[in-house]
Amino acid sequence: PTFRHEKFEEYKAQRPRTPDELVSQIKRVHQLVEAFHIPVFEVDGFEADDVLGTLSRQANERGVETIIVTGDNDVLQLVSPKTKVLAPRRTFSDTVLYDELLVQEKYGISPKQLADFKALTGDPSDNIPGIPGVGEKTAARLLRQFGSLDEIYARIDGVSPDKVKELLQQHKEQVFRNRELARIVTSVPVNLDLDSCRVTAYDRQKVVELFRELGFAQLLSRLPQEIGAEEPTRVRVREQVGGDYRIVTTQDMLGELLSQLSLVKEFAFDVETSSSEAMTADLVGISISLRPAEAYYIPVGHRGFSQTKQVPLSLVIDGLKGALEDNSTGKIAHNGKFDIIVLAEHGIELQNLSFDTILAAHLLGEKALSLKALAFNRLGIEMTPIDSLIGKGAKQVSMAMTPIEQAAQYACADADVTLRLKEQLEPELHSQGLWQLFADVEMPLVPVLVHMERNGVALDLDLLREMSHSLGREMMRVEAEIYNCLGHRFNINSSQQLSRVLYEELKLPKPRKAKSGYSTEASALEELKGAHPIIELVLQYRQLAKLKSTYTDAFLELVNPKTGRLHTSFNQTGTVTGRLSSSDPNLQNIPVRGELGSKIRQAIIAQPGWLLLSADYSQIDLRVLAHISQDEELIATFLRNEDVHTATASRVFNVPAEKVTPEMRRVAKTVNFGVIYGMSDYGLEQATSFTREEAARFIASYFEKYPGVRKYIEDTKRQARELGYVQTVMGRRRYIPEINSPNRQVREAAERMAINMPVQGTSADIIKIAMVNLYREIRKRLLRSKMLLQVHDELVFEVPPEELDILKQLIFEIMPNALKLRVPLKVDIKVGKNWAEMG
Repeated sequence: PTFRHEKFEEYKAQRPRTPDELVSQIKRVHQLVEAFHIPVFEVDGFEADDVLGTLSRQANERGVETIIVTGDNDVLQLVSPKTKVLAPRRTFSDTVLYDELLVQEKYGISPKQLADFKALTGDPSDNIPGIPGVGEKTAARLLRQFGSLDEIYARIDGVSPDKVKELLQQHKEQVFRNRELARIVTSVPVNLDLDSCRVTAYDRQKVVELFRELGFAQLLSRLPQEIGAEEPTRVRVREQVGGDYRIVTTQDMLGELLSQLSLVKEFAFDVETSSSEAMTADLVGISISLRPAEAYYIPVGHRGFSQTKQVPLSLVIDGLKGALEDNSTGKIAHNGKFDIIVLAEHGIELQNLSFDTILAAHLLGEKALSLKALAFNRLGIEMTPIDSLIGKGAKQVSMAMTPIEQAAQYACADADVTLRLKEQLEPELHSQGLWQLFADVEMPLVPVLVHMERNGVALDLDLLREMSHSLGREMMRVEAEIYNCLGHRFNINSSQQLSRVLYEELKLPKPRKAKSGYSTEASALEELKGAHPIIELVLQYRQLAKLKSTYTDAFLELVNPKTGRLHTSFNQTGTVTGRLSSSDPNLQNIPVRGELGSKIRQAIIAQPGWLLLSADYSQIDLRVLAHISQDEELIATFLRNEDVHTATASRVFNVPAEKVTPEMRRVAKTVNFGVIYGMSDYGLEQATSFTREEAARFIASYFEKYPGVRKYIEDTKRQARELGYVQTVMGRRRYIPEINSPNRQVREAAERMAINMPVQGTSADIIKIAMVNLYREIRKRLLRSKMLLQVHDELVFEVPPEELDILKQLIFEIMPNALKLRVPLKVDIKVGKNWAEMG
């Protein structure tokens, strides 16, 4: 407690207890500050503001200008000719540096008057009660008129109106007590030793060790090498991992390496390329590590007058082909899918990728998955960031232009560290029960995704061009309507300009204000529908703009010049539930409903003479929920092959199945799927015409009919609280530390994650198993059919007509049996010449 608590017991009494999570981190803050050699000033009985006030006063008296960095507006009373306050905001560009003039502009009074101002108005954040009836405007007016609190009371008869004078007289004692509480003390028993505050060399090794313990891998590159440099210098191109790293520059050296490769059971490798586009990148070099602290770099594509001699690319490919395609030798990589695609584009079909460190780390719950971050967090190794070699931004160069000697150290360390990580991660996968999921699902899926990405999809380019032009014309028409509706032009794409138009000019109802201003997000505009014609037009304009930029234009731009097809990239580590994500472009988010979404799908076609086939798991999440929850009624519904939504509506509304109306079924469907996502009565109220009370009764009735589902939800939340994670049927884990948060909103969000993950994650595991098994069988039978896309619960194939029946039979044999559940898995198949025909 401070002297303020002694004067006023209720001081800050309304504030909740400091969270244990924060208290436990204070020690860490002290450790970091000490390692950076930043002096710390602490005085019992006073607050940090008082210490800051005293130090800034002492600095001013010595002629030293001071900047106080804080988000606490109380400190603005310290602003003076030699003291400024830097107030951080959401972004650096919003940061405000307060001087006396800016404080005057903000409050209408000087910094010295702020303590008197708070004495009159009070401060709810500190539980300081103000004078009833005296607001900020009145307080500021009085202080401008009289100058100070003392002068107000010295000339109390001059205060008007009389009501305010009476209030001031009635609360005089409280007002002066408030000032003592609000005024920052500048005479704390602490001495400013400027010499100890000078910026000096810090203990970099200690800071790096702390960063590693805390998992702050991304901050490493921002650490300055030497204090006093204008900006942090980059980490020098020198691996701190160390080892016997050799550059293979002759055919004899290549032959010697190939001889060694024939003697090992596994080795780690990494490729260096001219770009991050696997399908089009040039191969610059290959690094191989056979044992920890030993690696080789084979440069093949470096350019420049002073480069070391390189073995011709064709000879390297011919030499390595046997070793990399040898199925009896395990290959270890980090994000091996990229490397495999690059090698395939150069004539090497790599076999037996036995261990991928990025997939292993993802399954083990690591959040930072880059090789550099894992090396730092797992092995305590500080590696060279790629920026140190090739630069960044406008100054970035291709890897091909870097000196071979530097690239060799970088590349060899990549292969070496990958091998070392494998040795650490593999035992953990076994001990945590994740090996089967890793070895039988995630690793075999890599070649499947390589096959899919390299296949790509065919596009109707003429249709896309026509759509792009049509969308552009429609955007111009809607844009003109918006301007006509408003009477003047503005930048529709500027959220700030749109906000001014909607809330200041048109004076539409304002949503809750965010730090960046009043929201113009879709959710905010949806609530304003009907308030003004411009709202529907803006939403329409945005939809057209998104379809044009995200799909039609992006698809045309991303067509591969060599294949003439569109090649998306599938990411195995992009979601915490295990679902695959898609990028460059994202083919999983194409709108399902609506004419425009249908037209975009229509542009994804089969090659001439072939067909597209879609195989879609029907209601897989609900079937998984039935299995995991062991709810007998839900299980019986699927065993009887009933429509689950109709069955739910019948039970909850207490009517025969034949009397269930479309609206009843829609509500039941909303709840069936909503339960998986932890839907509340508020969520159901928003999704239906129910009142909150009706929604609560419906959900309660639902759980009465399906008690196993309620038990699953409660058991899952309890498990998450006790273990810190939940898991799928296959053992995939999601760690949810937020579930024990004292913050109700954070905790409830974590509970929803916990409820959803075992269901959605198991569904993801099932479709991955199906993909692996189908891929193997298609290859085994030497079929020409190709797996093209995976979109949540759906697989899309390109099929020659003569193989259509064979593929259908395989799908019906393999997909429903991917994982044995207590309820049958059902698959729907559709065939068409384009994706829209299968919608």
